Amino acid sequence: MTVRIGIIANPVSARDIRRVISHAAGLTLGERANMLLRILQALAACKVDEVLLMPEMEGLRLHLERQLPAAAEESRYPLPRLRWLDMPVRTKTEDSVRAAEIMRREGVAALLVLGGDGTHRAVVKGCRDIPIAGISTGTNNAFPPMREVTVTAWAAGLYAAGRVPDEHALRPNKCLHIRTFGSDGLEKQNDVALIDAAVLNEAILGAKAISQTDTLRTVISTQASIEAVGLSAVAAALQPVGRHDAGGLLIELAPTYGTHEPAAKTFTIQAVLSPGKVEDIEIASFRRFKSGEEYRVSGQNCLIALDGEREIALRDNEYALISLQENAFYTLDVPAVLKYVCAQKLHEV
Repeated sequence: MTVRIGIIANPVSARDIRRVISHAAGLTLGERANMLLRILQALAACKVDEVLLMPEMEGLRLHLERQLPAAAEESRYPLPRLRWLDMPVRTKTEDSVRAAEIMRREGVAALLVLGGDGTHRAVVKGCRDIPIAGISTGTNNAFPPMREVTVTAWAAGLYAAGRVPDEHALRPNKCLHIRTFGSDGLEKQNDVALIDAAVLNEAILGAKAISQTDTLRTVISTQASIEAVGLSAVAAALQPVGRHDAGGLLIELAPTYGTHEPAAKTFTIQAVLSPGKVEDIEIASFRRFKSGEEYRVSGQNCLIALDGEREIALRDNEYALISLQENAFYTLDVPAVLKYVCAQKLHEV
């Protein structure tokens, strides 16, 4: 039986306007290629036979293949075969969705994802029941954990090789479903968000990344960590919500857009919205948001941002319904995998 793993590496993650205006460093193609090499060496130790990769147009493949001969020579175990998917790429979110769909059909046991919240969101849309292991290389990394890639890849390889059962390796995750409807009441679009959905009093999509918060109206978050960066950091400052806790948080911001003064009976908090930016946020109210509950967005032109990026434009005769689903998809629990391996002495060679 062929042990097969997929890798979706976003070559342009961490290059958006939020990093530019906040003096935050980005990952070079060379460093991304080095991360892929470390991943391949870890997978080799687990006897992974084949790795499927998403093609790209930024030069990541060239960097990687230039270093592969030296990496293969120094590796104790044969490196997995590399197969780049035969698919068109446009350096858009849809590339990651399409790649995840193909890899699922090709029978990968798990997906390693290199990117931020937006990249992981795209992969979840395409992978369905295939577990993912996230690796942080984006601007907002509330979803993928910060961990050395070798550790994550080793755990993924052990799982793919069948050495750790599902009940010890996988964890279910929440997500938000965003359904939009036209003036005729017919559904136009069905999308998801892993961390948060935000309603903005804006009419034009423009740049996807949110770099200012003065038009924010509502934020619904599935999780809220005090260590997060982005809109979920606002939720965390109000009431932390764990990744595996039931439900999320709904926050209504004070209507300061178009005015000089916040509304009465509000309070101000501070949160890290992007690297280098701690902002004051005027809060009107907040409460827990339960699974199955629907929040309706309607009545005016507005935008809905998903995981920190403007994605949906609503006109005043349209509306959207936002709901939270528990157990929506699976991620690899890296610490649990490694604890199981150590307890069962599966790491002995």
